[in-house]
Amino acid sequence: MKTNKYQITAFLISLSLYSQFLNANQDILNTPLFQNKFFTLSTDHSLICETSKAAYISTEELLETIYYYEKYNPKELRKFAVAVLTDHAAEEHQEDLHDYREDCKKSIALELCVLEKYWDDNETALRALALFYDTKTIVKHSESYQTRRFSKDHLRVFEKAIRKIPPFMRKKISQAKPIRHLEKEIKNLDSKIQLLIQDAFPEDFATSIWSDDTHPLTFVPGKGFNSQVVAQVYNGQNLIIFTVKAFDKGKDGRLYRDIDLKYLVDFRIPIIVHEIAHTIDNFHFWNGEDALYYFYRYRKISTDNETVKMIIDSKLALWPSKWFEAFEYLWEVNDGRYDGQIQEKLAELVAQYILIPERLKKSAPKSYQWLHNDVFKTIEYRGYDTCTQPIIKTLNWWEYSIAKMLGD
Repeated sequence: MKTNKYQITAFLISLSLYSQFLNANQDILNTPLFQNKFFTLSTDHSLICETSKAAYISTEELLETIYYYEKYNPKELRKFAVAVLTDHAAEEHQEDLHDYREDCKKSIALELCVLEKYWDDNETALRALALFYDTKTIVKHSESYQTRRFSKDHLRVFEKAIRKIPPFMRKKISQAKPIRHLEKEIKNLDSKIQLLIQDAFPEDFATSIWSDDTHPLTFVPGKGFNSQVVAQVYNGQNLIIFTVKAFDKGKDGRLYRDIDLKYLVDFRIPIIVHEIAHTIDNFHFWNGEDALYYFYRYRKISTDNETVKMIIDSKLALWPSKWFEAFEYLWEVNDGRYDGQIQEKLAELVAQYILIPERLKKSAPKSYQWLHNDVFKTIEYRGYDTCTQPIIKTLNWWEYSIAKMLGD
């Protein structure tokens, strides 16, 4: 899913420079980007206790968000933003975008028209643009043209999950680790070490890292191993890749014969929060300054000597609502507790702090306090245990008889 480093997208570079201009001229422009003004942090249960058909921001509010950012900024803002939100190297995508622009020539809102055709839906286009303006999040199609795509429904649930993550965390995970002027930094090192570093350097650095050394949190659809991996994040990255079919098995109303229940709320939110937790792990200690940090001092929460033991010792619930009871036979589950690989357990810890803090406080009080003080900076949540309505329902005999494994 990487863009060839020699195929530098002019629009992407331009928006990066434009973003710097906005940040440097906040006294002149009253509406700098990425304020988290509209997609605000949600610490109660109002988003997680709802179905997929409720609790997302309305179209009217999306328009208000877009208007707020565009009102006092140059007209080119939307042009640059849409270029980033539709940035692809694949020839099929390029052909589509060319056709969209031809079709939209007579539109009074050309860029929005292009984005609507890209998503094949007006609301989805507005939500993608509003999320980018306000939260610095990019949601777009896969570079692989044939990969199953996101829909309106997906952007709605992405919005809810993003609002569960504190803005200061999302700002931190947009910091890009690779440094510039690599050759100059490593010229005095052993030649074999230089070669090793150059081989490890991300191929898409020139096109994906902005000129202010940031990289927006990005969601794209992809394909996991045998299409069974729900979502994945690679070490050191903040790109989250979702296998759409597997991911949608967590949607509300799906039947699960193996655990005799169905979820009454949208259970894809915990999946997204868990994956974002991996990016928090990747960037928590990165200060954006240490030379060659990406290669030599790659320190994560899940590899830090002071936190590893705490993570290992944490007792995590098989949460929420019997989700893991379907997998009791797996090695990750020991003595009725989740005990997976260290990076997975850390992601579960962070997700449980956000989604079932009442249980985590009892099962792993030391870890809860560490997360409270050091990671979340005293921000506290109300989770699924405080929902006023049930979030699960036991299958009746008919539902049990027709349900297939894991909601298929």
